Amino acid sequence: MGEKDTVCTSSSELVQTEEALKSWEKKLEGESPKAFKAFCLFRSMGYKRSIKACLELNGIEPNKYGSWARYARIFRWNERAAEYDAYIAKETEREILAERVERRKRQMEMLNGFDELVAQRIKTLKPDDLNADGAMDLLERSAKLDSFITGADKENNKPVQGELAITFADSFKDL
Repeated sequence: MGEKDTVCTSSSELVQTEEALKSWEKKLEGESPKAFKAFCLFRSMGYKRSIKACLELNGIEPNKYGSWARYARIFRWNERAAEYDAYIAKETEREILAERVERRKRQMEMLNGFDELVAQRIKTLKPDDLNADGAMDLLERSAKLDSFITGADKENNKPVQGELAITFADSFKDL
């Protein structure tokens, strides 16, 4: 059972449980169960909530609008719903960030595995069989992979660009 459903054996435990609840999770002083239920329906409407839309969506007779408007004013529905929205937005942001971290970990594991495969393949290459184009291709791919792994390709939201100039005059002299 959750914290809200906990049976308290002393008044101090009750006070601690009440303090832990947010304004949108509990009935306010003087708020009837009927008014709190109406607030919960209103709160669950999301950012485009209104009393009229809530009544329509939940099949509640329009003549209840006056009572709901009074409840909303007395029990600060808009303020409590805004606090709820802020909480949900923060939780959503936290989840998205955690997903990004996990995705980045998986990418790093894949790239490290790929890096190991490339290292093994490079060890089997014979320098005499590698021409200038092949050497440049390997070097460019290595630089791009390194930039991706270190995040340099995302700096300033621009891809890494520039010229890579390497002279192989002695190594490829007679090719």
